[in-house]
Amino acid sequence: MNIEDSIIQLEEVFEGTPWYGPSVLKSLKTIPAKLWDGKPENVSHSIAELVYHILDWREFVVQKLKGNEAFSIQMNSEKDWRKNVSIATEAQKTIIIDELTQTQDILLELLETRSDSWMSEFVLGKDYTNEYMIRGLVQHDIYHLGQINMIYSQLK
Repeated sequence: MNIEDSIIQLEEVFEGTPWYGPSVLKSLKTIPAKLWDGKPENVSHSIAELVYHILDWREFVVQKLKGNEAFSIQMNSEKDWRKNVSIATEAQKTIIIDELTQTQDILLELLETRSDSWMSEFVLGKDYTNEYMIRGLVQHDIYHLGQINMIYSQLK
């Protein structure tokens, strides 16, 4: 995977037309805000919680791209899964979608400044490569998008 491929994949998943279905942006814009806090039976997280989780891990990657070695998210912590989040109105939904879009813009802008050789370098303060991190971000978005769309199908 090189920088150009990474950018293409991030764009496709976030706002393009991926082969598996609707993009992150299209899905989130389609789901009414009144369903974002709902949890079907035996489901751990609401759509709102999943969207904040996606946002926080995108921020992790942004911080690493900006050179912030100290920034970290501990798995299963408050930084990983925020508590007491709520998206109940279309205005709140628009705000969080705008925040996600801002992370997308920043990610793409920062990636465009990198060379392909950067992909094989290690993430600041971590024991994995930048390629692994970027590939993981794409996979993370897709994984949670599947959960979001499944929850939506159960709540509508």
